[in-house]
Amino acid sequence: MVYSTLSTDGVLDAQRRGQIDDTVRRAGGTAIWRSSERASRTYALLELPGGYDHGAMRAAFNGVVYDKAVIALALFPTLSEALPFVTEALGGAGRPAGILACRPCPGGAVVEWDPDVTEASIILGIADIELSRFASARVAELLSPLPPSVVAKLAASGLKAPEIEPRRILELRINRA
Repeated sequence: MVYSTLSTDGVLDAQRRGQIDDTVRRAGGTAIWRSSERASRTYALLELPGGYDHGAMRAAFNGVVYDKAVIALALFPTLSEALPFVTEALGGAGRPAGILACRPCPGGAVVEWDPDVTEASIILGIADIELSRFASARVAELLSPLPPSVVAKLAASGLKAPEIEPRRILELRINRA
């Protein structure tokens, strides 16, 4: 199985999600959805058979289809004056290589990136450097559902515990039972 991520503006209604779920099921896959009213975005993590042709999904979905699992994070600075600087640092010409998109959302910015290229600590570190210029804090909201391998990688990196892997995360084992 391989993972893909869907990304779109707004919050999709149940009918639209159902249409996409049907397309995914017909291909032998599953979809996990997550929507954010605050960020006005919807994401889906698709688990699909290897060799799946994403052309059908691109035709059925009015948004971005990434051919892998990506992380989407909304950042909301407590001081609005800091937002343009955070957006430029994460979406401008000098952005980290793994950033796929950095787009505005109400009161914040949504950053989408490839976790195989850029670690979360880099993204958050850059945002925090820009925010520190204004003595601003932030609220972060994870927008995209993530596969167990990415969750384990994030936990291992953040906790500096390389022994963390999907089979050792209790919450993931419970959800599979």
